[in-house]
Amino acid sequence: MVFRQVCLLLPILCMMLLSSCEKEPIELTTTVTTFRESGLDVDWDQSGSNRIAYSMKGADGYYDIHFALPDGSNDTCLTCDHPGLPNRHIACPYWHPEGKWLLTVVEKADHPGGSVDALPGFGAYSDVWLISSDGQQVHKLIDIPNDYSQGVIAPRFSPDGTQIVWTDRKSQPNVLWPPEAFGFWTIKIADLHWGTDSIPSIDNIRTFEPEGSAFYECYGWNPDGTKLILCSSANKPSTFDQQIYTMDPVSGAMTALTDKDYNEHAFYTPDGEQIVWMSNAEGTYGGTDWWMMNADGTDKHRLTYFNEPDNDQSMGSAVWAGLGSFSPEGDRFIGGMQLSLTTQEGKIVMVGLGE
Repeated sequence: MVFRQVCLLLPILCMMLLSSCEKEPIELTTTVTTFRESGLDVDWDQSGSNRIAYSMKGADGYYDIHFALPDGSNDTCLTCDHPGLPNRHIACPYWHPEGKWLLTVVEKADHPGGSVDALPGFGAYSDVWLISSDGQQVHKLIDIPNDYSQGVIAPRFSPDGTQIVWTDRKSQPNVLWPPEAFGFWTIKIADLHWGTDSIPSIDNIRTFEPEGSAFYECYGWNPDGTKLILCSSANKPSTFDQQIYTMDPVSGAMTALTDKDYNEHAFYTPDGEQIVWMSNAEGTYGGTDWWMMNADGTDKHRLTYFNEPDNDQSMGSAVWAGLGSFSPEGDRFIGGMQLSLTTQEGKIVMVGLGE
């Protein structure tokens, strides 16, 4: 009888133990090292070259795209004084999955106003270009209308390289109305083709505004190409109420992954199982740090503590974690950090993950 009771209880006890284990989140410790004292956008080539593309402001005051290895060595400037480019701000590099091309945002040669509006992340007076990784070929892929109401940010290749997505501005910022403080933007997806003369072109452009006029900022696809990840303040009282969503690239249906605080700059781990993003949750200085969650939005936990005065990672004042990119192995990521929201000055750090 006792033996039978024990046998009956064992499955229950095992289920209780498994349930208890499932509720325990995996705590990660992080190491943070400086990659570049000055710089912003980053992307890590997944094709095998192990090169990191990043943008850095030069002595002329304009951003250019550089390559370097993860240890910071072998730094070369891809776009400095390039004869085929306007040679104003050139930033936001994103690798083609085969490592032969980069999508970039390039300031127009001539436009109204100054270059501040074309700083990386602002996106006005800029176009989308393709630049070969050896710098020998450059092609303007998308010509954005040359007025302040228009703009472009964060162009991305699909995982198979046959499509691109970008965020396209349709109305300029209106600081007097909180929902439109950053302007209204749309998400655009297009098919990418290479002609017989190897000249790239796009067609079949689809425009998405899943919840109507709002701020949307798309960061690209998950690794298997079934979802897009983005932030949006749709249906919120203010642009400063950004949440992280995934979006079906066919139907445009959005799924919320966060529901409070200010959130932006999300990117997937190489296996697609987790997401790193930035949030102002718990930030003492008022800036933002990197957090991590499962791809379905569960198990949210903080990764960095840049905005905590008594932490070893403290930056001493408010800083804002930006977009990042994982190493192919998934054990670390590189990311830009804004030191000023006004001037967009920043630095680039390497964040190592460990249990």
